[in-house]
Amino acid sequence: MKRWWRAAARAKLLVYVAVVALLAAAPALLEPYTLNLVTLAYLMMAGAVGWNWMGGFVGQVSFGHAALFGVGGFVAAHVLSSSSLPSPVAWLVGGLAAGSFALGARPTLRLRGPYFTIASIGLGEASRLVFTYWDWFTGGASGLSLPLMRESKQELYFWGLGLAATAAAISMLIRRSALGLELLAIRADVDAAGDVGISAPSLQTRMLFLSGAVVGVSGGLYASFFGFIEPNDMFGFDRSVAFVLMAVIGGLGTVHGPALGAVVFVLVQQSLLASYPELYLGLYGSLLIAIILFEPLGLSGLGLRLGRRIDARWLEPRRAAATAARQAGSP
Repeated sequence: MKRWWRAAARAKLLVYVAVVALLAAAPALLEPYTLNLVTLAYLMMAGAVGWNWMGGFVGQVSFGHAALFGVGGFVAAHVLSSSSLPSPVAWLVGGLAAGSFALGARPTLRLRGPYFTIASIGLGEASRLVFTYWDWFTGGASGLSLPLMRESKQELYFWGLGLAATAAAISMLIRRSALGLELLAIRADVDAAGDVGISAPSLQTRMLFLSGAVVGVSGGLYASFFGFIEPNDMFGFDRSVAFVLMAVIGGLGTVHGPALGAVVFVLVQQSLLASYPELYLGLYGSLLIAIILFEPLGLSGLGLRLGRRIDARWLEPRRAAATAARQAGSP
């Protein structure tokens, strides 16, 4: 059994490496518009995966992660504007600032379910208002322009791919570790987890910082990608809703679901913005309700269901026939 599990883990690792390698070779085949769209999808992937560590693994559904995205973006923008540090260092500083800012919401971790969600909405909106009126930091309603980009769009593509791949790898490691089991226990019943020796406050605090840091780095890369950011975009409530939607569409609490949901979200969003700019949020709300009602695990759950049907219809009869043939041939 242990040997089979190791072989399966190696096979998944090889598939993951092969997919990343293929995506790294894609810029040579992509047009500029498609390249930019895929890069944006990578940034949203990283943000959705980071959000999923809190909303999916811990079970604390946050509607305030836009605050972390905005802090990471504006801190990185100031570092790039006022120093000659390399861009990756500026993005990392933005991520650390966002993670530290997230720790300010630590008292809300005592809340569970809808109470935590309501508190996160309040903190997110309060952050948006404060940073909108903080002219020195965000430029106020006029926003903030970054200096001329040091990286080309193609270089940002690779940085975005690296960030998304790193976030996905961390997600896989968390899920397959003892930490992942502890987080699932906290999500199921925080009081029962405490009774068996799991320190829920400590683990939730770590995940809050890690989630904020990854979302902040994503915000820093987003700022460099567009070259101009403003508070309503970076801190807006629709940004927080987007992170929730991406995770729910792909599969809340799954390893790869949020990344898949981010791809669908970005593609559909761009299409809807071009065709129905005044309706796209309403359409997304309807999509969210439909997924929650009919497929709680999103696209990941749909894939599992299709896999089980294929297994029941095609593979299981063949396995049964092979077993019967071996038994008939044995003395």
